[in-house]
Amino acid sequence: MSGRPRSLDRRLRRVADRVGFALLWGWILSSLFFAPTLLGYWWVGALAFVAGLLVCWQAAAASTHPVYVIGTRREVDRARIADPGRTCDECGRSAEGGEYRRYAKRRVLFGTTVAVPEWGENAYCPACLDGESDGRRHAADESEGDATLVTDRSRPGP
Repeated sequence: MSGRPRSLDRRLRRVADRVGFALLWGWILSSLFFAPTLLGYWWVGALAFVAGLLVCWQAAAASTHPVYVIGTRREVDRARIADPGRTCDECGRSAEGGEYRRYAKRRVLFGTTVAVPEWGENAYCPACLDGESDGRRHAADESEGDATLVTDRSRPGP
């Protein structure tokens, strides 16, 4: 057996998340319908309900977190690099065998991502992953066969 052990808590969370989503949007949609209807404008309530249903459909498709999540969330996805043509963003060498990272800062409202103000991608060679470069670029000196340390001038100094 491989992977994460099976447990009941993950299934219960998924069910609770879906029930919470349904209750939240059920309350919103009923409010959109009944508030104008109580004031005598049933057709405004019907139009607001249909518009709310479309927004609910989009929110369900855009859900990235459980329904109780509100605020800013940061995430990083990592994957191994198999492409020999990809270069390291830190030192400029080939990043084959290193790590690819995609990061994002999301603004989440009731489990739905409403904005992604920061995101990006980075590739690191195995040497930079091990902390060998420490924020500096390495350039291979092929004539002598040893590595020469070159300071990265693209970043502001201390």
